[in-house]
Amino acid sequence: MAPRTLLLVAAAVLAAATARAQTDLPVPERYTLRLEYLFWSPAPTGQLQKGVAGVDGTLIDVQEDLGLAEHAANPLRGALRLGTSWKLRASWSPLDFRGDTTADRAFVYGTALVLPGQQVVSSLKGNYITAELEWDFLRRPQGFLGLLAGVKLVDVDALVLNVDTSDRVVETERLPIPAFGLAGRVYLTRRLSLEGELSGLTLGDRGHVYEVFVAARLHVTSHLAATGGYRKLVLEGRTDRDYLKIDLGTWTFGAEISL
Repeated sequence: MAPRTLLLVAAAVLAAATARAQTDLPVPERYTLRLEYLFWSPAPTGQLQKGVAGVDGTLIDVQEDLGLAEHAANPLRGALRLGTSWKLRASWSPLDFRGDTTADRAFVYGTALVLPGQQVVSSLKGNYITAELEWDFLRRPQGFLGLLAGVKLVDVDALVLNVDTSDRVVETERLPIPAFGLAGRVYLTRRLSLEGELSGLTLGDRGHVYEVFVAARLHVTSHLAATGGYRKLVLEGRTDRDYLKIDLGTWTFGAEISL
């Protein structure tokens, strides 16, 4: 038998085996590609600190001192099924939080000195990207439970500007962080499913990152579902003179399509 014929036969056998294995999964889980778009508008909470030239900066609150306000950070999530038990997952959330406030107290952020009564403009802009491999070690007709391993990339520019003196500090943070976690989904009925996901990693006294996502889905068809749930993202990092902690969490809703 020619090598090309052998390859075709092997591919057909593999496809048939995968198809048979997928019949053990709920119908909406028998997909090749899944995409989901969520509407998510958190109001950031947390703290920032930046020192310079041996001088510690002030620990400032991103809401009280900078006035960072709620803004859309709508995530796009995708999953590519590599086999019965394996999926390649990715997500992207644009970050664009801005603040414009009058200082109630004096503080120092890097080389910028802000006095009470002065106008402060700030922003936190960039991207939050994840890439993960999922192994579903438990598969049942009612759902699945899987292990996650991958990386979370935080790529943001932080700006603090004293409008009255034109003093400004721009800081770029680009942090690829390995992460591990669990993800699972259970189908209560043919039309209703519940999902839970927890992933992250602690870096000891250098900080940590973790993400929580819980959702209920109404499956309009086997290919289309409406999503409603809650998403929370916490980022914390520390260096010798700098500190950042951002907490983003609120309700979310959207739609999922499975092909």
